Amino acid sequence: MSWLGRPISTTRLVRTYNASTVLRTLYEYGRCSRSQLTELTGMSPATITRITADLIKQGVVLEGGPGKSTGGRRPVYLHIDQSKLYVASVKLLRDDSQIAILDLEGRILTLEYLNPPSLAPDDLLDTVITSLKRSFESLSIKQEHIIGIGVAVSGICQPEEGRVIRSVNLGWVDVPIASILGESLRLPVFVENDANACALAELWLGNARDTKNSMYIKTESGAGAGIISNGTLLTGPHFVTGEIGHIPLVPDGERCRCGQRGCLETYVYFGDVQARYLLRTGEKVALSAFLQRVQEGEEASVKIVQETAPVLALACAHWGIPLDLDIITIGGFWGRFKEDIVEYCQRYYNTILEQSGIPSHATILGSSFDDNVDLLGAAGLVIDHWFTPFSVPFAR
Repeated sequence: MSWLGRPISTTRLVRTYNASTVLRTLYEYGRCSRSQLTELTGMSPATITRITADLIKQGVVLEGGPGKSTGGRRPVYLHIDQSKLYVASVKLLRDDSQIAILDLEGRILTLEYLNPPSLAPDDLLDTVITSLKRSFESLSIKQEHIIGIGVAVSGICQPEEGRVIRSVNLGWVDVPIASILGESLRLPVFVENDANACALAELWLGNARDTKNSMYIKTESGAGAGIISNGTLLTGPHFVTGEIGHIPLVPDGERCRCGQRGCLETYVYFGDVQARYLLRTGEKVALSAFLQRVQEGEEASVKIVQETAPVLALACAHWGIPLDLDIITIGGFWGRFKEDIVEYCQRYYNTILEQSGIPSHATILGSSFDDNVDLLGAAGLVIDHWFTPFSVPFAR
């Protein structure tokens, strides 16, 4: 049996539809009385009483002090015990693999950069296992308090099996990550493409927390998109939903490594930005230096930003408008350019809507997070599975 989503003893209860709905509500609202839970979930008072009693018995939910009376009995507020539940996150990228332990609010408690002997699956995953065990021990976390392990991978993944179908970045083909990590660590493991994981980070912890329809555009280390529709991550039958990096946007644009011209990736992937800057100046520049030069108004770096803005604007409009999104997040360092990139994309998006008469609107923002977005995305992946029961009528 696969370790993908296998429930451990303390979380078997919360995988039921009713308990999962109650926990999702408590997670979103922070604390609620039983009567508020009845109103917000649509369940009967008897069902709420039974479910909350079971969750309290499991130690997952705590009762707080009584609130103010409105004429009857003073309500008792319930909240999730954050000290009892943790998430393990794994980021797998050729030059930047990491593990972290987080709480349910997305606070990183410990983070470790990995230095595997090679990128071969056995070597890298053995390093992940050793590092996670060391982190659990250093934080004195019991296994039953870890609700799952999320893995964000650069590549095409089969999330239902927890398997990497193909990762050009890592040089992997058909690697069953969930089975390998699950058998060693005895925990449920969830695996997803890194852009999809980042979209879940924004959904649960960031920009998209108050909306059900959003998109995260991954940049800097590549290009891709994670799309949330009606609160659910979209995946297609071939697991390539959001693979927008090599769909040409600019006729006769910059030559891409894939052989086409005008692909999004060649404008936003920093390795390609470095190559263009080197070609124009004769100098290879690091990311921090590139950002500094843009701030200083250096001509070559500013020109590259100006060339990238309309391409990202096209990407936002081409996928955001047909999907009728509320929030579009530009990830990576491009999202830090508020005026030159984010506001440019917003103006372009608004202009198309106004001129076409489409009655829609989306807010375009830079990411809520810093360089840890992939780890937060892996945590969001676990939270999403944990709070969403298997009986929800969407393909997952």
